[in-house]
Amino acid sequence: MRRYLPEIGERKFREKIHRESKLADQKNLPFTFSKPRCSGKQVLFECNECRHIFFASKNTVMIICSKCKKLSKVGKMDDE
Repeated sequence: MRRYLPEIGERKFREKIHRESKLADQKNLPFTFSKPRCSGKQVLFECNECRHIFFASKNTVMIICSKCKKLSKVGKMDDE
C-alpha cells in the first residue's frame, strides 16, 4: 500500500518518474540507480520445530518456517 497519494494522481506521478528516469539515462551520468545488492552469504539453516532445511542470510536468527508455519529460532547446519 502507498504511504500517500500524490497530488497529481498515481498514474501521472508514475509517468513523471519514468520520464525523468529516461532523461537521466540520456545524460550519461557517472552513476546509476538500481536495487541494492543482496549483502551477505546465503547459508543452510534448519528449522528447530520440523527439521526443514532452507537457505537464508548468514545473520538470520529467527524465521517463520514455510513448512510448519511456526516462528522458531534457527540453527546453522554443520558442514560435513
